[in-house]
Amino acid sequence: MNNRELGEKILDGLGGPENIAHITHCATRLRVTPVSNDAVQNKKIESLPGVLSVIEQSGQTQVVLGERVEAVYNEINALPSMSGHAEGDTKVEAEGKKSGWLTNVFDVLSDSFRPLLWALLGTSMILTLIVFLQQLGFFGQYTDLTGQSVNIDIINGARVADPEAAKALNNQWMQQFAFWYILKAASLSVLNFMPIMLGATAAKRLGANMWVGAAIPAALMTGTFTDLTALADPATKVLNVPFFGLDLPLYAFSYTGQVFPPLLAVALLAPLERFLKKVIPSMLQMVFVPMISVIILVPVTAFLVGPIGIGVAMGISDFLKMVNDQAPALVGALIAGLYLFMVPLGLHWPLNAVMINNLQTMGTDFIQSPMGAYNFAVFGLVTGVAIKAKHDRELRQTAVGASMSGLLGGISEPSLYGVVLRYKRVIPIILVPAVIGGATISFLGVKSYAFAFTSLLSIPAMQPSYLYVIGLAIAFFGAMTGVLIFGYESKADAVRHAAERKAEAAEDAPKAEAVAVKAAPAAAATATAAAAPATSAGEVIELHAPIEGTAVALSDVPDPIFAAGKLGEGVAIEPTGTTVVAPAAGKVAATYPSGHAVGLKLENGIELLIHVGLDTVNLDGKGFSVKVAKGDVVAAGDALIEFDPEVIKEAGYPLITPVIVTNTRKFAEVKGLPGVAHQNLSTVLKVTTK
Repeated sequence: MNNRELGEKILDGLGGPENIAHITHCATRLRVTPVSNDAVQNKKIESLPGVLSVIEQSGQTQVVLGERVEAVYNEINALPSMSGHAEGDTKVEAEGKKSGWLTNVFDVLSDSFRPLLWALLGTSMILTLIVFLQQLGFFGQYTDLTGQSVNIDIINGARVADPEAAKALNNQWMQQFAFWYILKAASLSVLNFMPIMLGATAAKRLGANMWVGAAIPAALMTGTFTDLTALADPATKVLNVPFFGLDLPLYAFSYTGQVFPPLLAVALLAPLERFLKKVIPSMLQMVFVPMISVIILVPVTAFLVGPIGIGVAMGISDFLKMVNDQAPALVGALIAGLYLFMVPLGLHWPLNAVMINNLQTMGTDFIQSPMGAYNFAVFGLVTGVAIKAKHDRELRQTAVGASMSGLLGGISEPSLYGVVLRYKRVIPIILVPAVIGGATISFLGVKSYAFAFTSLLSIPAMQPSYLYVIGLAIAFFGAMTGVLIFGYESKADAVRHAAERKAEAAEDAPKAEAVAVKAAPAAAATATAAAAPATSAGEVIELHAPIEGTAVALSDVPDPIFAAGKLGEGVAIEPTGTTVVAPAAGKVAATYPSGHAVGLKLENGIELLIHVGLDTVNLDGKGFSVKVAKGDVVAAGDALIEFDPEVIKEAGYPLITPVIVTNTRKFAEVKGLPGVAHQNLSTVLKVTTK
């Protein structure tokens, strides 16, 4: 079942478009607020191939899809009947049980952090690499304040008693390992500038202007603001700022890497923007709404919201650190045990925020390391299920895929929803080794030095690594051994599943025989047709640019899905023209209500997606004019879409246009030809047949 078919069936199970009050998605699940919960058919949705689980929480239906979630979400929103239901659109009032404020907070946290994970995890793995090399003594040794010879630590700096000597030694290391300090800067880029990025993503999630959301925390990170706070009293760290006869206390905090202040500031920005748009004439809004918003909220954040946010973050961190200092094994056991229940409910996002805050303020974190015990207990369990499920091919495939994505990528959701919540009797098998492993890791004093999904590849991020591996081994092999001994399904389930498999086999046998009989007369014709393919192996098909502009590499597209080639390989174009044309003869496979993209099935077998700009679906068709309909036959050069680049620029969206071969796997090679300004008749893609 392809993503479009799956999306249509999920939508049907949700009660159809008329039952959708709001729909969005996080990293692994669709999050739907239905108009009526009674109209949602959970079992029907859960039975669909590709759906891992369906969760009901505070009036919200969550359909867990794993890595397919974004593609399915896009397909659902591309349906003509779904216009107006996408994230950020006006929400329809839902009946019945409403989402609680706590659920809404977790949803905002999830949707705000999710776009940053790509960059955050990538840069953190660079930090992990440097920590690993330090551990091996790659940079050499020096004598620290205890008189011992220890490995050079370019992450945390020299540990010597004399501050001047420490500064001189750090400067010496910078000169000696300058390249690695550049990589250190790269590894800390997202962590340090998290407030600006988080201000943008949170503002977009709450319906405010994302760049104003970024500007507010950015103001508190400028040299002007830091120079001002440097004048604060060294004892109290407070600077009295005169304001109309009052002395307002300004606390000298560093906002680098802070998480909570930008979130609180943007929570005020969204209602303020809505109010200003009501009272300011539309012709003046572009200037005065952001101007007034920044004038009000930067001082409010500096004097009030920022200190509150930092106080909240430090309060949570200090409390957990105090407990961890007194009883580290207890903290590790609780984190590893509770994560099994927190992840399905989305309650782990606040802890992620605390982890990031700990890494930025203290340089290390004590939450992420015992969390690894939970992950590896889950991965050990699904590995055991993959070994044990000899007669269930589908379950074995699910377990193998979940195990590999977990061990290499650190993602537990496929394991959790594909196996654990399906066979709930395995929960104790996970909990016991996870709790023991987590307690062991924390008791041994293991801490994380980078934010990373806990997997085999991120082990060096936890130090001391060899002690961390002990806890992971307890969790992984304990859970795997447990499921091999006790199994993963109850006796009743085993009998029922065996009966179901037998019944399915009996039912499918006559169908297969009938199909074989009906297909026999056509088999020879099909074989003959197959023996004469339209193109021979190794043939190179050249595709012209569908729009005037400059071709660039697909990897340069500022969107992780396109850049990573997850939708297929291809090329991107920075357009100078305003008309998208067919690069070759074929048929229109898909058009979209928003007019921002078109799908083509060319006569040469290539399936092409041309996506004008990024996030332009949010324009709801404004600035776009579609010249074709689905099913139309087109010739090379026929106009497909006309668009107004000024509308896209004014909305703040990139104009860069990905041109994707969506059936890349059917070809030996898909090669983009970037670097040259192209007219419509210039070649930008070369596709080699198998």
